[in-house]
Amino acid sequence: MCSIRTVKDGQIAIAVPPPGFGGCPLSILPMFEAHLSATEVERCRGFARRLLRDEPALTSTGAFGPSVRTGLGPGPSLFYEDHCEMPLVRPWITEVYKYRIALLAKDGDVVAISAPRNPPFESYLRDVLGLGNIEIISLTPDTHGPVVPVTRKLIDDGTAMAAIVDRARRAGSLNIVPYIGLGGTWRLAAEIAARSGAEVRIAAPPPKLAQRINDKLWFSRQVEELLGRQALPPTYQAFGPAALAARVARLARTNAQIVIKVPDSAGSIGNVVLAEETIRGLDISGVRDLILGFLESIGWHQTFPLMVGVWEAPVIMSPSVQVWIPKKETGPPVIEGIFIQKVFGDTAQFVGAERVDPASPWGEELLHEVMMLVTLLQNLGYYGRCSFDALLVGSEDISLHWVECNGRWGAVSIPMTLANRLSVDWKGAPFIAVHHYSGISANRDFGKVLE
Repeated sequence: MCSIRTVKDGQIAIAVPPPGFGGCPLSILPMFEAHLSATEVERCRGFARRLLRDEPALTSTGAFGPSVRTGLGPGPSLFYEDHCEMPLVRPWITEVYKYRIALLAKDGDVVAISAPRNPPFESYLRDVLGLGNIEIISLTPDTHGPVVPVTRKLIDDGTAMAAIVDRARRAGSLNIVPYIGLGGTWRLAAEIAARSGAEVRIAAPPPKLAQRINDKLWFSRQVEELLGRQALPPTYQAFGPAALAARVARLARTNAQIVIKVPDSAGSIGNVVLAEETIRGLDISGVRDLILGFLESIGWHQTFPLMVGVWEAPVIMSPSVQVWIPKKETGPPVIEGIFIQKVFGDTAQFVGAERVDPASPWGEELLHEVMMLVTLLQNLGYYGRCSFDALLVGSEDISLHWVECNGRWGAVSIPMTLANRLSVDWKGAPFIAVHHYSGISANRDFGKVLE
């Protein structure tokens, strides 16, 4: 059984990290507790051992040298938000999100952006939010051709790299806090460590584990094994065009809407939703051609497997649980908040979120299952930010279905962490995160935005 309580001392967020977080310089604030039985904990540990036995490289970091490891500690930090390693990324994403992760930085930290600087916004961070003197490194923007990863630009930019290496050498260590800790981040860390002789810690899991946990198909397999098939929407995988078309046609016989997902894309970018009437009357080849056309229109490059499932209805709400996973020796995973996601359009595009208190029958189940999932991840060697998206579906018998895991920072966790460090009273004045860029230029004058 799982017992849940609101952490009374945690109702007022504080800027200094609470004790027991291993010197983590980010503002991590426990809000809820969920306790597993000894049997459940051992089940999670045993499952983790099996996964590591079957894929030994899952947590391997040896290729990056002995001075590069997961974690956070004292000293300066390097922040950047780089979406280039995520499939289906669009060039405008780098521009729109260029400063977002700077909301996590503090006095003496460095933020690398792949775009021109915005001095009014930097003044806002320093003078209004009081985040301190943050050094901004502006890298060459992507104006033509393919988008180049921030990590690659930093390595190739002699001036920028020299400044970061010098900072690491003088401090004796450096933290790297990326949007997502895939291979580019680990290669950058190895380069900094080799040139500086300093220890470089990355606030993210090992790169293979980061890749796996952000893959919706991989995540769904672990949910099914740990929590049971009933914890998922009807979910399948297709390994080729013919199998994809056959699965969609079969599901459309008994369901109004079908969703196809590029499993390793972020959020709704890789979703294609088909209404049953769209494919009614088509033979299998017609269904195949229709689906492939939709997928190619969103930038898909004919990679398989794809995820196929039922686009469930009615959806009561779409909760997102924000967690921080420390190292095992530091303490248990931290549940920081539960938010209801606001979505828009046929593909459920994220446009905002608001915090909720899970004082309801579904709240206990939600937090219990999250604690099972994060205990598994912690035992696999996961470190850092993570969130889990779910659906509450049904009219009379309500079901909780897990949709995806986001092993990265995002549009809820970043403002939530900022609210923590600004000492926002979550109970007296819960905040709302609004994420809406349609029709707004990324280069719009920030003064006009504030007005």
